[in-house]
Amino acid sequence: MKIEKSGIHRNPFVGIYLRASDSLAIVPKTLSPHVDEQLHRVLGVGQVVRLFINESPIIGVLCALNSKGCVIPHSSDAQERSLLKKAGLNVCVISGPVSPGNAILANDRAALVSPLFSKADAKKIGDSLGVEVFQQSLAGLATVGASSVVTNRGFLAYNETSETELKFLEKIFGVMGGIGTCNGGVPFGSLGIVANSRGALIGESTTGYEVQRIYQALRGDSDVGR
Repeated sequence: MKIEKSGIHRNPFVGIYLRASDSLAIVPKTLSPHVDEQLHRVLGVGQVVRLFINESPIIGVLCALNSKGCVIPHSSDAQERSLLKKAGLNVCVISGPVSPGNAILANDRAALVSPLFSKADAKKIGDSLGVEVFQQSLAGLATVGASSVVTNRGFLAYNETSETELKFLEKIFGVMGGIGTCNGGVPFGSLGIVANSRGALIGESTTGYEVQRIYQALRGDSDVGR
């Protein structure tokens, strides 16, 4: 597994702007060639989809993604949805109270969905991503997508996640992982990390100690932070 530091216009919160699965990455139209090259080389994605969602570059906040589908807000327009469908994704549009990227934690096996969504929306999300859906908070936070990162290989959970919750994540996602932070102590890992099963781009402010924890967790080591 590869891991490398990155930044978007000198902003270390790369996860705000980028979202990736094992097959593709969704990025803002204005992404620099350097970061585009990192996505291909470090994450090994075969396709990069460039767009804005609701005319915004914060793709990581506005989009939840796995290899089968993506979830975007109702404020997105028809052209944006068409681009995602052309990329081979099932597109789910929701009008929930929280942005999809902040509220959905998903890999190709399961999705953990914020309890702020209705049961009907949770079902729509599961149908689009082609996975079983579980709906609850994590470490007392309803923003489960912002707090943690999961891939088909491992997960990095919010720093206050309990041992019981870690075992629950291992069971539903089918991978091992642990807890950790990024960008010098930021507990919301998804904001500073974009990852898939082959690699991860992490914020430039992430310390060496954090890099090691992130690497071990996303590689699927079960004793990280335990």
